Amino acid sequence: MSKRLGRTLALALGVACLVPAASSTAAATSCTYVAAPSGSDSNPGTLAAPFQTVQKLISTLQAGQTGCLRAGTYDEDVTFRTGGTETAPITLTSYPGETATIVGRMYVAAGADYTTITGLDLDGTNSQVLPSPTIGANHVTFSYDDVTNNHHTGVCFGIGAGSYGWATGTLVTHSRIHDCGQLPATNYQHGFYIGSASDTTIEWNLIYGNADRGIQLYPDGESTTIDHNIIDDNGEGILIAGDDGAASSYNNIYDNVVSDSNQRDDVQSWWPAGNPVGVDNSVHDNCVWGGREGTIDTSGGGYTATDNLQVNPEFVDASTRDYEMPADSPCLALVGDVQAAVDGTAATTAPDQPAAPSPPSTGKRTSPAHPKPKPKRTTRKLKHGTRRPAGRGRASHPIRKRITARLAHPSLRRLP
Repeated sequence: MSKRLGRTLALALGVACLVPAASSTAAATSCTYVAAPSGSDSNPGTLAAPFQTVQKLISTLQAGQTGCLRAGTYDEDVTFRTGGTETAPITLTSYPGETATIVGRMYVAAGADYTTITGLDLDGTNSQVLPSPTIGANHVTFSYDDVTNNHHTGVCFGIGAGSYGWATGTLVTHSRIHDCGQLPATNYQHGFYIGSASDTTIEWNLIYGNADRGIQLYPDGESTTIDHNIIDDNGEGILIAGDDGAASSYNNIYDNVVSDSNQRDDVQSWWPAGNPVGVDNSVHDNCVWGGREGTIDTSGGGYTATDNLQVNPEFVDASTRDYEMPADSPCLALVGDVQAAVDGTAATTAPDQPAAPSPPSTGKRTSPAHPKPKPKRTTRKLKHGTRRPAGRGRASHPIRKRITARLAHPSLRRLP
């Protein structure tokens, strides 16, 4: 028996699934400028004399600086116009030990590259009914955030689209993305709408209760990595699709739980007649369960599905969004303790994986500002006949080694 398989079997039998809990003594965030609901934008933005608005705070930041929001609710639309650099991003976060809430649309515009938003509650409800957060810049990171619009408006994350620009290297990690889109479902309002983007990474998140897709790759999501997420109780879990001559391709979807989609399948693809069909999309080593129309529907083509487990993850109580799994769950062994990772109480490390850094202490959720570099891929031919290096400009997490849970379990059935 291989060491990796032996460890995976041990996990399923109740041995700890992740490395010990993240340190609670991590260094506190250093705030360059501060805003508070009781402040004034005519102030200098110090702790003693804070700004009042998020917009003033982020417009003041320069490369390498951090803006901190004191606890409270900020009712405003927010636009990032400038960003940082690869080694010195700009960061918006809650003040250490507190949690701030922003109600309104957040837009990271083209040119605001290397921007990090971490440890915030983001309610994207906005009068224009536009996606929030909307990302048109490159190398934007969201971590340890709670993202929703409480079913008041439409899409939550809009990553690259039309006039907003092509987004490269977005990372969303250790976050909750939930209750996005109006009900009853319309088929157009999702947790993630990855429209015109490359090298997006969606990992270690809880994605639940969204009106339509949890994650939609349409029409041109390329080289996306989707791993170690719990994607539950959405209209549909994941859709890989294309239109208008574009086709989402080169996407890698693994080590997730995708369960109980309430409108359609857990995983599906769609390509209109006459449109190119996506290539090199892989859905593998996931736990799938309970989709209203099925678990994995490969009839549309454009992706392969291999080594996926159809098994009930046995969440403690999905109705109250308690996504812990019992120690003997094969899904826990395969995916890891995602809820504990999102809560910052366990490190995101599975067997044969390097330990992730502990989150800094902000009283709720934070994360390292930079993902680890990803090895560059080879050049590939795109649909329009030109060539470009895959993963242009991306410095992201490496594709993590998957945990292959080849377990003898009477409730398991491997899907095609």
